[in-house]
Amino acid sequence: MRRKIIGIFVCILLIATTIPAVTCMDNDDLYTKPSSSNQDGSFVIYNDIQTQSINSKIQEIIEKINVTLIKNFMEYLVFEIGSRYTGTDGCKKAANYIYQQFENMGLQTKYQDWNSRGNNLFAGIFTSQNVIGTHQGTDPNSDEIIIFNAHYDTVKELVGAVDDGSGTVGVLAAAYVLSQYNFKRTMEFVAFSGEENGLLGSHAYAREIYDQQTPVLVEFNADMIGKATSKETGKTIRLSITEDAGWIAGTMENMTKDYGFNFNITRMETIDRDAKSGWSDYFEFTQLGYESVAVWPGEWDPNMHTPQDNISNVNFSYLVNTTRHIAATMAILADMDIEQPQLHIANPRFGKILFNDNEKKTYKYKTPIILDETNIYAEVKQGTYPIEKVEFYYDDKLLLTDTEKPYDYMLNKTSIGFHKIKVIAYDTIGTDATDEMKILFINIPKNQF
Repeated sequence: MRRKIIGIFVCILLIATTIPAVTCMDNDDLYTKPSSSNQDGSFVIYNDIQTQSINSKIQEIIEKINVTLIKNFMEYLVFEIGSRYTGTDGCKKAANYIYQQFENMGLQTKYQDWNSRGNNLFAGIFTSQNVIGTHQGTDPNSDEIIIFNAHYDTVKELVGAVDDGSGTVGVLAAAYVLSQYNFKRTMEFVAFSGEENGLLGSHAYAREIYDQQTPVLVEFNADMIGKATSKETGKTIRLSITEDAGWIAGTMENMTKDYGFNFNITRMETIDRDAKSGWSDYFEFTQLGYESVAVWPGEWDPNMHTPQDNISNVNFSYLVNTTRHIAATMAILADMDIEQPQLHIANPRFGKILFNDNEKKTYKYKTPIILDETNIYAEVKQGTYPIEKVEFYYDDKLLLTDTEKPYDYMLNKTSIGFHKIKVIAYDTIGTDATDEMKILFINIPKNQF
């Protein structure tokens, strides 16, 4: 009887439940409009910096990212290729170009083919490729990868110099320089297509690395990072970050002071993991529990998605400096000992259907479907200080405080519907790490029959 009841509810919920498609919203509300039209960006010279925090490798990396390097990549994308709308010859040419550049840098290079339906604004089926270049780390004990990505596609018939040629060029330039050095952690440089059609390429990539259980320290997303038209915005970088990425933003804030940039690094918002859509490709990572830092310029670009977004729309010295900030922060993170604890929910997993606490099937949507009781298991990696406790929450109500490994809780509550599970780990000085997910939980405990 109990299994029949559960079966009936499963059928009803799977038929009636619809998961909203991701849409890439217009960015008009993301930035404030600049008050000045003067073209200005700051280009930093490093020879006379007086600081106690200089690392010679980081300084070399910064100096190697220059206007010549950036312009060469941008001019090829805009003049030789032009429009890069997903699925067109221009998009394919851009993918081939990026692939060849990654390969010439000595990166482990591959295409990721994907096929997906567009969002509500772009109907139809799209087929395209992501391009991935991997710079392998040297320390097997530092297994979390660092990702730097941007989208190389454009809207129809436009060259998209700022949106997002600037981000793509940033990825290429950072890869070119960082590939010349060894780091403890692996770096992955990724160029996505399909962003303008609903974050399609990043969805395929994020889901693949999640299903492969790839540990990720952080994902950096660069979108429109070549726009600055005033002295103020030419010295400003804005960040959207996930709840546990504050220390990574802090690393960039320290770097800008230590290496003489003195940029205003503004933490614009904490990314809402429950949002139904996102501004750019970072969204797909945050939906699967990864930490993300989305890097934005200091102003909104009124030329976005118009013919005016051509090479004259790019502030090259500003683009050099935003790329330097990202690349230098990546280099620091790739070699540092991580002080903060890290946590992720290892069971249940996104995109899985579980019965009797066993994974039975992988399906395309992210919300786990759980039939019967399940063991919530958290993998926790300590930083500098030992883990003191791990708390388990169900719909924001504390269920258990665990102080010893394995950190887990057997969830056996009566349920037919959606719920939120959350886990928080604390070290001995109070630093915390969090992971959470929405689940579809169908369970009638045995003792009720």
